[in-house]
Amino acid sequence: MKGLIIRELKTSYIANMAEIFNLLPQKELDKFWLISNYECNIYPFEQIPIDKDYVWMKGTELKELFNQEEIMFIWGVFTSFPNGTTLNDVLNVPLPTADGNESLWSPKVEIIHPLGDTEFISWDGTVLLVKAKDMNILDKFTEVYSSVSKDLEEYNSN
Repeated sequence: MKGLIIRELKTSYIANMAEIFNLLPQKELDKFWLISNYECNIYPFEQIPIDKDYVWMKGTELKELFNQEEIMFIWGVFTSFPNGTTLNDVLNVPLPTADGNESLWSPKVEIIHPLGDTEFISWDGTVLLVKAKDMNILDKFTEVYSSVSKDLEEYNSN
């Protein structure tokens, strides 16, 4: 498992998920995504309410929402799941968390949810962690954010 820590996005604030989802390949957008442990600056959509523990939506729908309204995700764990994974499957283990999760800073880089394929973590609005089983996704993010990112395993080992 590989990952990146990104200090700055092109849009200047770290938690702009529209920018992130716009970089994803279609096959990743076609999956269902879990958003957990999230805190936003605004909650403009009923699909991402202030009073829920999680959101379960298709990536294409999330991308569309994120491109309609700028939402800053101060905290949040965004996890994609293989096609065929059900919400019941996902909820059989605790929801992924960012705030207070010491495993994020372990040299052994792992996606928090054992069934997850790709994971983005907005950590206190200051950094974005990117983890993926598909190296093409990590290669894309490394290319786009080469000057403001670092290998997560290397970062966590220091």
